[in-house]
Amino acid sequence: MRSWINKSLAAFAALALLSGAPAAAQVPDPFARELAHQLAQAETMVGQSGYERVAGPFAGGLPSRADRRFQLTLRAGQDYELIGVCDGRCRDIDMRIFDEKEFVVGADTLADDIPIIHIHPAITGLYSVQVVMNQCAAPTCFFAFNVYAR
Repeated sequence: MRSWINKSLAAFAALALLSGAPAAAQVPDPFARELAHQLAQAETMVGQSGYERVAGPFAGGLPSRADRRFQLTLRAGQDYELIGVCDGRCRDIDMRIFDEKEFVVGADTLADDIPIIHIHPAITGLYSVQVVMNQCAAPTCFFAFNVYAR
């Protein structure tokens, strides 16, 4: 019962954050609910490995072959998992993490719609997460990702 309550609260919190985000990042219903549900499932899975959410959800919409960047600070020596999700019309979405010098320090460029990146930064600093919408079966597909640490 407690697990169900925690999952429900996580999904509700993600939905609230997705729909309450700045105008550029707002995700309309029913996509916000779909993404919140997927993020809650991902959170349950990484939680079993000792990870907790430390940032997110970061969200938005992109047409095919477009990208968007998000900034975040990561601490040296910490294990991070970044997990992205995409609405049902999305066919392929990728994520890359760049350090302050624009070197790729992590990436998931598989042909799928759930990018997962593990990173253990050597340096504390500002990192840039690039989301690339490779294939979308609509004018715009919506995505979200969370950052987890342990």
